Amino acid sequence: MVHTKVLIAEKEVLLFFEAMYQEYAQRAIDTVKSHLANAQVKEIFDNLGLIHTTNKEVTLYSLNGDMETILMA
Repeated sequence: MVHTKVLIAEKEVLLFFEAMYQEYAQRAIDTVKSHLANAQVKEIFDNLGLIHTTNKEVTLYSLNGDMETILMA
């Protein structure tokens, strides 16, 4: 598992992924940005702990213990 700090909506967040999914990092960032209009996603993002991504989905984990999984387009 590797991680990197990324900037999403002016917020620095940790993005975790398996090394084989590194090429999907930018797609994961774009996916999160495009879903911030969703109230549930925005609430979790506002209290974000970290983001985990694979080649198919992005999961946001909040510091409150909530999570939301978004399928990548």
